[in-house]
Amino acid sequence: MKYYYSLRLLFSLGVAASLGPTLCSAAPFTPGNIVVARVGDGSATLSAAATEVFLDEYTRSGTLVQTIALPTSVSGANRILTASGTTTTELGMTTSADGHYLVLTGYGAAPGTSAVATSQAVDITRVIGLIGADGSVDTSTSTGEAFSGTSIRTAATADGTSFYSVGGDGGVQYQAFGSYQSTQLITDPANIRSVNIANGNLYLSTTSSPYVGLSQVGTGLPTTAQSAAALPGFPATTAGASPNAFYFADLSADVPGVDVVYVADDRTVGGGIQKWSLAGGTWVLNGTITSTATAAVRGLNGATTGSAISLVASSTTRLFFLEDNAGYNTAPSVAALRTAAATASTNTAFRGVAFAPVAAVPAITSFTPGSGPVGATVTVTGTHFNGTTGVMLNGAAVPNFVVVDAATLTFEVPAGATSGLIAVTTLGGTATSTSAFTVTVPNPAPTLASLTPAMAAAGSGPLTITVSGTGFSTSSVVSFNGTALATTLVSATQLTAVVPASSLTATGTYAVTVTNPAPGGGTSAAATFTVAAPAPTIASFTPATGGSGTTVTITGTNFTGATAVSIGSLAITGYTVVSATTITLVLPSSTSSLNGFLTVATPGGTATSTATFNLVLATLASQALPSLAVFPNPATDYVRLDLPQPGHTTVTLRDLMGRVVLASVELATRQPLYLPASLGAGIYLLEVRQGAATAVRRFEKK
Repeated sequence: MKYYYSLRLLFSLGVAASLGPTLCSAAPFTPGNIVVARVGDGSATLSAAATEVFLDEYTRSGTLVQTIALPTSVSGANRILTASGTTTTELGMTTSADGHYLVLTGYGAAPGTSAVATSQAVDITRVIGLIGADGSVDTSTSTGEAFSGTSIRTAATADGTSFYSVGGDGGVQYQAFGSYQSTQLITDPANIRSVNIANGNLYLSTTSSPYVGLSQVGTGLPTTAQSAAALPGFPATTAGASPNAFYFADLSADVPGVDVVYVADDRTVGGGIQKWSLAGGTWVLNGTITSTATAAVRGLNGATTGSAISLVASSTTRLFFLEDNAGYNTAPSVAALRTAAATASTNTAFRGVAFAPVAAVPAITSFTPGSGPVGATVTVTGTHFNGTTGVMLNGAAVPNFVVVDAATLTFEVPAGATSGLIAVTTLGGTATSTSAFTVTVPNPAPTLASLTPAMAAAGSGPLTITVSGTGFSTSSVVSFNGTALATTLVSATQLTAVVPASSLTATGTYAVTVTNPAPGGGTSAAATFTVAAPAPTIASFTPATGGSGTTVTITGTNFTGATAVSIGSLAITGYTVVSATTITLVLPSSTSSLNGFLTVATPGGTATSTATFNLVLATLASQALPSLAVFPNPATDYVRLDLPQPGHTTVTLRDLMGRVVLASVELATRQPLYLPASLGAGIYLLEVRQGAATAVRRFEKK
């Protein structure tokens, strides 16, 4: 068997946004319960003046569950919605085709405003109310100039995004949700009792000829001018029928579309709930569930389960619940209205009635970002998020979530959350994401304890340094003087990084840090790396011996910036750094001679020669071996020494540059030292060593 037609359209974003604020302390409706519109609070006799409107929710057995008061003052975009206390054809109520809303109409007039049903629309606008399954109320939609001077009675919607409204004059009006101006779709009939949607088509009820009974407006759900067509088989031109609300069902597999309709007829005689079936292309009256003069029904709604129809009906004073199990094209299984499930109290009256709306099943289409740490905000996109009662991440409740609108909600990743699917629960059910959200663990803040090595020579090649500390990971990066280096994780406490040669060209101190990226992370305190001048080396020097005024050339490396040159313990002040590989010095005047290693000090260290330099100064003649005499002086072929005492004596002949021109020989006192014929004329130094004493005497060779 076919089931009652129910459109399943998506929520409109605009509808969802406006239904966010609830104008009263309403609880969600319970599916299967009955909701009836009531005028009056019981405090005063009903009149034609604007009267407060309430929605009473009952169980099927007649127990009152809750009462929702419709607004009696303007709040933001929401308008007042009241009704005439005595106009019985007003305040009809329908269920949206998708089953998620209730729709009813009224006036934007404060309670007590007189004669609202005949008021001008420019003074008192007509209002359409939309009630969600969560009990939220929206009255932001008005019909503008439509229904001026007459009643607005009923409105219908497919999914809450647009409305069709009818009344005492004006035909069928169409408009979008939240708008304040409507478009007239038909002009005939003008006086319409009720309007509703079934099987994707728009229907109305009227007592106006030639449309008495039910008619279809165009095809589908029109938005432009149409014509009404009376359903074949209904009275059409026969007076007497008084149809109001109606409910279509689809019970026969042999008949395309809806094939049974129940109509509330409020006639005193012959009134009740009519059952019609579509047979052979014509609607046939199968029978009437009769009412009484004191229980003339106008409100009607139904629900279909298989071939069984559950009906709710209302008169001004009573609320009824009944079932018809007879099926297609047969008389109803119940002949008369049963005992009322509920009765309107004094100075109140029932109007339209419907089964409680059912919340739409939510759906999740996406979320962003796909991962994040605790505290991150996640935006979930989907449909039907209104009335969300809970959000879960990997099966754990998320305490902080915000429903932005029906298509969007946000939540904060809670402490202790783990990676998994996102679930959103509403009154309509639970939606679960198809992919998991990944909870990322924040990176630790790194610390830097030491560097190895912490120093390098300027101009050295690429250098691998080892960084020790804590909080290291594969995403850790070592930086040298603000430049990120190629970094390798050794362990959570050790990293290695390569410092390029280009970073080691200039001497100085440089900051080394470790950075861990967000989330969490951070940059460590800096450690100091020193680029020092390179250590010098001495390869050779020449000459190896010299006296005062002698120029000595030292050859080696890394002499740039030399700060000191010494021969043994004697500091040499007269030196020149010729280049990084050459230093020259001039031997100073001194009171002593010495034999010692050459040293060169630079910022990079100190270099020491491998051989000694012999410093011999002629100025020692008056101090060392004072009795020593050299004669003849000037000399031609030889010289003799007059030694102050006998003993082992070594004599060496040098030129004024300290160079040896005659190798050392041993002489006794007054023994001649023969001068070679090749020795040119000039001044020479005779170096005489006796015991621990060394003396130098000048002489001239002719």
